[in-house]
Amino acid sequence: MKKFKNFMAMFILTLFYLVLISHAALAANIVIDKETGPAAPGFFHTPNYANDAACIQAALDKSKSGDTITIRKGDYYITKGVYQKDKNLNIIGEGKVTLHIQTSDKEYNDIYFGGSQIISGALNTDAKKGSSKIVLTDASKVRKNDLIKIWKNVPWCPLNYPDNYPDQMTGEVYAVKSVSGNVITLNQPLLRDYKLSETVKVETYRPVQIHIKNIRLEDTDSTTVHHGLAMQYCTDSSVTNSWFNNCGFGAICLYSCFNVSVNNNEIYNSLRPNSGYGVNAASGTAFVNIDHNHIENCRHAVTGNSAELKSLNRDVFITDNTLIGANITGSNVVDAHADTINFVVTGNKIYPQITSETLYYCTFLEYRSPQELPFYFAFADGTQQSTFSDNDVFGGYGGIFARGAVSNGVHVYENNTFNDMLGNMYEGGNGTDNTLIIRNNIQNSGTRGIIFPFYGGFKDIIINKNTFSNLSHQGVYQKFLINGVNLDSSKNTFENLGWEGVYIDGNSLKNGAVKIQNNILINVNTSNSSSGITVKSVKNPEISGNKIVEKPIVPVAAFLGSPNSGKVSLEVQFYDKSTGLPTSWKWTFGDGTTSTQKNPTHKYSAAGKYTVSLTVKNAKSSSTVTKKDYITVAGSLKAPVAAFSASPTSGNAQLKVQFTDKSTGSPTSWKWNFGDGKTSTSKNPAYTYTKAGKYTVSLTVKNAAGTNTKTIKDYITVKAAPVKPVAAFSASPTSGYTPLKVQFTDKSTNSPTSWKWNFGDGKTSTSKSPAYTYSKAGKYTVSLTVKNAAGSSTKTIKDYIVVNELKIPVASFSAKPTSGKAPLNVQFTDKSINSPTSWKWSFGDGTYSTSKNPAHKYSKAGKYTVSLTVKNAKGSNTKTMSGYIIVSK
Repeated sequence: MKKFKNFMAMFILTLFYLVLISHAALAANIVIDKETGPAAPGFFHTPNYANDAACIQAALDKSKSGDTITIRKGDYYITKGVYQKDKNLNIIGEGKVTLHIQTSDKEYNDIYFGGSQIISGALNTDAKKGSSKIVLTDASKVRKNDLIKIWKNVPWCPLNYPDNYPDQMTGEVYAVKSVSGNVITLNQPLLRDYKLSETVKVETYRPVQIHIKNIRLEDTDSTTVHHGLAMQYCTDSSVTNSWFNNCGFGAICLYSCFNVSVNNNEIYNSLRPNSGYGVNAASGTAFVNIDHNHIENCRHAVTGNSAELKSLNRDVFITDNTLIGANITGSNVVDAHADTINFVVTGNKIYPQITSETLYYCTFLEYRSPQELPFYFAFADGTQQSTFSDNDVFGGYGGIFARGAVSNGVHVYENNTFNDMLGNMYEGGNGTDNTLIIRNNIQNSGTRGIIFPFYGGFKDIIINKNTFSNLSHQGVYQKFLINGVNLDSSKNTFENLGWEGVYIDGNSLKNGAVKIQNNILINVNTSNSSSGITVKSVKNPEISGNKIVEKPIVPVAAFLGSPNSGKVSLEVQFYDKSTGLPTSWKWTFGDGTTSTQKNPTHKYSAAGKYTVSLTVKNAKSSSTVTKKDYITVAGSLKAPVAAFSASPTSGNAQLKVQFTDKSTGSPTSWKWNFGDGKTSTSKNPAYTYTKAGKYTVSLTVKNAAGTNTKTIKDYITVKAAPVKPVAAFSASPTSGYTPLKVQFTDKSTNSPTSWKWNFGDGKTSTSKSPAYTYSKAGKYTVSLTVKNAAGSSTKTIKDYIVVNELKIPVASFSAKPTSGKAPLNVQFTDKSINSPTSWKWSFGDGTYSTSKNPAHKYSKAGKYTVSLTVKNAKGSNTKTMSGYIIVSK
């Protein structure tokens, strides 16, 4: 937390400085508007261009680094992505400015700003953890404030757990503080050692500063591939007071960025399967402050992710936001993949969603399975370090899920309130981690408080001063799955639990210190143990000071319904969220009908607004809650119109295709036919084609008003499985003088997917067709290894590249004719050796030429002395022939 406070102080000072200079720095150098009028310096009128996108692009292209571009109020239609690199810019909307994205699904980045890669090189000496200095082989192009991405070919994730990245390399991004020769001083000490033996690589980027303010971006569809705003290699940048909607892949995507503020924005509806991000901090992005935003209906409101698996995100601060989840597969509100070092999530209001499917799975599963079933959490934590504190979580299935493990992790979850959950406050994941601290939290409903259901654990676990109430199962449930666990579960309150307060099974493993002390257990199940605590197969547990209390249990009615609005024949799933262990339920749906089920489903057949009430009872008391106009039902229902998309639509056998329903008219059931005899009734199924062929796909949708079918002929094309590649290549040139730049060209067959070149001098490349420069003379044997899913192949050509040492040139030449009458045209021919690179001829008549083989006209009679001077990188030489050309009258 000290690190967090220091960073926040630095960040606030930076913002204060920006405010002080704002009047000078944010002057409106360029204006874009919807007005008609003649072109004028600094003014870009959209009617003067083919379309709005062309006008905005022209303004960006015309701008200079440091300019402010003001976009005046209006609706702007972006039919082609807007792209700008290598300029520091301020983009400000004046009034209500909306950019309507209308690009095709083939466009990836709709609005892109970025810096550039300057060098890709290597360390010259080992670099040690804790040092702020690194030495490159060549830092001549590196400047102060550049960004350095340093990584080593060492896996970050220790094992291939379901939620880990076994191919993620170890690395991170730093800012350059200063450069002296090839020595670079970084803004921070290195987080780990970098040794040359570990194949360390370095990339340097010239970043830009981008400030976006008061811009609205309306994209085409919540599941599109589009990035709304993509920022790459940006530093000291911000996105503020802006609005994003329907950016399917992600609204704000940060790639290899450093020190970025994202605040006071509204973001809605990013729902692309397997992505769908409100704010995406990816590819080594570091020091991101995400605060005071409203992010709603995104698969992940905020995520730490990777696009290149060679650097780790770190220090992402998520504070004081309102984060509302979605109800699509994998929709955990805050998500940090196992390529992230530090997430700080504090002071937020978080609303995970649930669906009827969630309740369905809850009837026979007690926790989230490794597959992405609809068990939605507030925080899916794959980080090495995380802090989740002072948050209010409302609804959903669970609070926190550990989605894998890296080594030496420390996770602190404290001072949170978890309201109206169906499942568990914390679920452990796979892998062995170091420290877990869960303290001062309040959970008021659900299945369990803390559970470790999978194949991992922590060495040190502290569960302290929490309150777990109204749970159907235990407060703490753990079966040890690793040796050496130290567990301290003390000073907690367990109230109104269907099972024990604490259940620990040492599983016959060697445990460390296990302490269960000074807990208060109120109205917990004592059928397995009179103390409400079960401990077995644990050596020398310390169990003391725990108190059992019995109190009358009084119910308090609470419920929710999903969905709570829609068209006629709206089917609503109601969920009882009451506390105090009710034994009976009485629902009144507002249309004259009732139910005594705990979690009923009810269909509304007429338009209107409906007030819903629930009365719950147990042997001690009863309670009623009423929600006025809770259900809104719109007018008459129409038959649906089927529509769908798929991605990808072609590929090799074992092709996994994600189908997405895009039907209109509120269908309630779906029937897919995949064209190979298989079907599905899921709304958005994923299906794998195992055989080559062309497949016609159809979707039939229904609701209470009717049925409709959409068929797309030969929609999915599946090719035969890949064949083992056969390596082949060529090069040009294959001989020459140092330094010799050679272009290698891959000519392998059978579609390789990876390449490994060995240039014969100890250097390698993984590019498909690399260019490489040989700096020393010699004969070099070149090999290429190619791979695909079917296997690998290697081609080696012995002594393929011949590089000769460059020598000082020796001048020599000839001419034809050497005599004749004026005017005499003479063709001179260079015959110098040792590869000259420049030529200087003197024709003896006061004229000169720098051509290699010039033609020259002698206009007057006489004898002319000719000389040629040739040069290359090694030196120069001159040849003179006296009276060489004889011209007569």
